[in-house]
Amino acid sequence: MQTLPESTACLSSIDPEQSIAGPLGFPHELPNGLDHPDKKLRCLLIQPRFEQTNYWNFVESARAIGAKATAPPLGLMTVAALLPQTWEFELVDLNVGPLEQSSWDRADLICTGGMLPQQPGILELVRRANCEGKFVVVGGPDPTSQPQIYHEADAVVMGEGELTIPMWLDAWRAGNPRGVFESPLKPDVTQTPTPRFDLVRFDDYLHVGVQSSRGCPYNCEFCDIIELFGRRPRVKKPEQFLAELQKLYDLGYRGWVDFTDDNFIGNRKLIKPLLVALKQWNEEHNYPFVFSTEASVNLADDIELLELMRDVQFRYVFLGIESPDEETLIHTQKRINTVHPIIERVRTIYDYGISVAAGLIIGFDTDKPGTDKPMIRFIQESGISLSMIGLLSALPNTQLTRRLTKERRLIDSNHRWIDDPNAKYELRSLESKDQTISGLNFVTTRDRVEIYRELHNIIEAVYSPKAFMDRVIDTTKRLKIQNKHIPDAWEFKRMFKGFRTIAWRMLADRRTRWLYMRNFIQAAMMGPTKFEYAHTITGSFLHFDAQTQKMLVALRQSIDFAENHAEYPRSVHDIPPLMNEPPDSSLPLAPVTSCREPINHAS
Repeated sequence: MQTLPESTACLSSIDPEQSIAGPLGFPHELPNGLDHPDKKLRCLLIQPRFEQTNYWNFVESARAIGAKATAPPLGLMTVAALLPQTWEFELVDLNVGPLEQSSWDRADLICTGGMLPQQPGILELVRRANCEGKFVVVGGPDPTSQPQIYHEADAVVMGEGELTIPMWLDAWRAGNPRGVFESPLKPDVTQTPTPRFDLVRFDDYLHVGVQSSRGCPYNCEFCDIIELFGRRPRVKKPEQFLAELQKLYDLGYRGWVDFTDDNFIGNRKLIKPLLVALKQWNEEHNYPFVFSTEASVNLADDIELLELMRDVQFRYVFLGIESPDEETLIHTQKRINTVHPIIERVRTIYDYGISVAAGLIIGFDTDKPGTDKPMIRFIQESGISLSMIGLLSALPNTQLTRRLTKERRLIDSNHRWIDDPNAKYELRSLESKDQTISGLNFVTTRDRVEIYRELHNIIEAVYSPKAFMDRVIDTTKRLKIQNKHIPDAWEFKRMFKGFRTIAWRMLADRRTRWLYMRNFIQAAMMGPTKFEYAHTITGSFLHFDAQTQKMLVALRQSIDFAENHAEYPRSVHDIPPLMNEPPDSSLPLAPVTSCREPINHAS
């Protein structure tokens, strides 16, 4: 197999940190054959690599069953469905394997894009395309948030493609395909076509993603979802969504399907009819899938919704818990998490056979000294095995970043303090790193070294073999799963390979051997459904353990840098006053405000 080289002489002449000033794109003429988009063109869609050193990328779990990556790129598959269907498409996921030179040479144009951690990979592809005279288009969350970083691309298609891809194609037909294409409107997702699932190999992935809605009704200060997709959740029609599942079914896929919604229950009034229709479809198709999704914690307060999710075979839900501290939740405008005790809500969800994963963050302004101890206690008592703990990060174009800019607290990607309350903030991902160690890109209220040490303590404690395995068996006991899904031969083969890999590696490790045997025996006595759950979650320890060891090393390096090398203030108390400020002025915390009333959140 001939693959693209990692670097070329052409690329070496381009400075990755060069100024972003200047017009979008290089001033070369359009490549031959690209004078009109209605021709039959060869489009190469490329998913850039994600850094594997992070808690969010379950590569070890994928490899255990013989897969190569977590999930196929739903965004690019949707883009392919929105582009002219007279085109010939090829989708290459660099998380699965390398890009063949023949695929690159054959393409008339390149479409790529993604999120902040993929920024270095996107820019590498853009520069390679420019060097070789390929027309390149970028889109996705990071180009939408920071289009100026992608000025070398021929076109930046911002926002949601249902509106901006037609804008770009129309401009192309008028003879001007280059530029930045943006719409202030939000598209009607009921018109979104079925993604081109046929462009990927299901064998390569741990699960497949679908999307039933976009947007979230809440107003979390640190979140960029509401900036990208709005606070009025838009939901697909039931028959439209079922057509997507039918396509997966017809292509032969069975097993785990993830709803990639920003907040699955953001518009419960519309999502419930979709679940009712899905229940009937499941019965007619003999329950070919099990599902997971992301939702807000108030899922636990809607029993009718939980019953529907149980009946259609939801097995996992990711909750943005953020912090067990009520003051912190209120400060960051996440009051919804304070209505009822979080652990009670988590256990209510367990009662409907749905396991909980959670996002937790430290580094908020209101975090108190010793945040690590209550965080560890909460994780262990809740039994949440898949707890993603990370540092707060100020993302571009969020309320948090706008506030920190005014307070002169931002730190740029080169670790330089931005002492300008009017600065335009730009977040460069010089390396594809996880939020766990690349957060705190701002001056903290507490000494940042203290925060690093607390995170070190948290992940060292909760991802120790005993703590993790205790949570697995505790949650297995609590879950009330009603299993209706029977794996087919393809799924069973993957499950058997995963079982063998997990068992061999856990038994070979002295740290986990007896804990694994304990859980194995106890789970087996609970029946095959609970045993399958316990063994699957146990397998994720292979992922979390490997990442934890890397994270601990990285955090120790961060502590050393902050103590001995950093030139920015270690806390807000070290920020010098502006020239026209009184010497004794101080930076107050942002006022504590309650969430605004949720939009379109009928139950």
